[in-house]
Amino acid sequence: MGIILSLAFLGFIAINVPIAFSMGLSSIIGLLLKGSIPLVIVPQKIFTGCDSFPLLAVPLFILAGALMDTGGISLRLVALAQALVGHFRNGLGMVSIVSEIFFSGISGSTAADTAAIGSIMIPAMKQAGYPTARATAIVCAACGMGILVPPCIAMVIYGGIANASVGALFAGGFLPALVMAAALMIQLNIQARRAGAAPGCFVGAKPLMKALKESLLALFMPVIIFGGILGGICTPTEAAVLAVAYGLVVSMFIYREINLAKLREVLLQTGLVTGQVMIMVGMATVFGWILTREQVPQALASVIHSLGGGKILFLLLINISFLFLGAVLEGVPALIMTVPILLPIATQFGIDPVHFGIVLVANMGIGLFLPPIGLGVFVGCSIGKITVSEIAKPLLPYLAVNFATVLLITYWPWLTLVIPTLLFK
Repeated sequence: MGIILSLAFLGFIAINVPIAFSMGLSSIIGLLLKGSIPLVIVPQKIFTGCDSFPLLAVPLFILAGALMDTGGISLRLVALAQALVGHFRNGLGMVSIVSEIFFSGISGSTAADTAAIGSIMIPAMKQAGYPTARATAIVCAACGMGILVPPCIAMVIYGGIANASVGALFAGGFLPALVMAAALMIQLNIQARRAGAAPGCFVGAKPLMKALKESLLALFMPVIIFGGILGGICTPTEAAVLAVAYGLVVSMFIYREINLAKLREVLLQTGLVTGQVMIMVGMATVFGWILTREQVPQALASVIHSLGGGKILFLLLINISFLFLGAVLEGVPALIMTVPILLPIATQFGIDPVHFGIVLVANMGIGLFLPPIGLGVFVGCSIGKITVSEIAKPLLPYLAVNFATVLLITYWPWLTLVIPTLLFK
């Protein structure tokens, strides 16, 4: 049945059926052909797949990020990043990376990061003389890195599916994100030196302190989230509730950039995005349950074992395949659909579930910006007002650096596990 399910799923995708419904329809076809399983199992599995307390954090983090974005937080964070690293060679490119580290720790959404940071940094870099394609490529590469900066919606979903600690996943993303950001900044510096670009002037302590003061309330959001989770005060879901309350107060009553009309738009958009995510979770639960019942993971594990290479080959295949799955299936659906199949195999090879989750999420971040099909690259191109073919050449070297860092993360688990081990074990 695994082959039938896969062929049916690919067939529905080929005729442009939405991914969630492709999984659902192919599951129903598989059950009808099987004949021995009642179709009532479909709504039951959809309900049980969505009925998870950790997944309640998904709409809350989406709402918190939307509140902080609409409330003018991104402008203040970019100003702080400008004061910190704007004086380096290729300074505006580095500002994009540092801004993404700040903002991704608040928004939790790669699409939101690309829209918020790109709408500010791409015009600024163009005005400073950067070619449009290169400016857009830098923002896309930075946002591909930013998926590792918690809170991350993909980590919450993975934690719910894999029964892994979301707090440990959040902690595990910190160091890999910083390593990838450092690699990108080194690449930007090398490019600037080759082009003969001179460093700028440091703005001084006073402007830096002013930018820090104006962005302090925004920076306090990650403190609430991570302090609560890592300090054992609250669960990730409860931390998301606190983040929503804090974002609402700051955006409406302190910065005063969100009124009731804007709040209505934010709530509506949050509901739409949440609905899309949760219907994919439900349909993927049915799809994954059928594959597991038909022992597809065991068969796949046997094939991988027969190839030789063991854990090293398995991780390499995961990196390559998930890089493209993250692009074709728009990231989160790929995660939802494949984790129930891949995680048992990873467990057989002795791979830590937290490490495995970070590897998948990191590849998903690159895949989202992989030309010509990644969803994130289309968001970036729409902001930069260029075509995907124009961005491909300048973007691929940055994605290559990102992927090289992912390989480092893959084969050096310490980078991922050192912080969760210190905090949770």
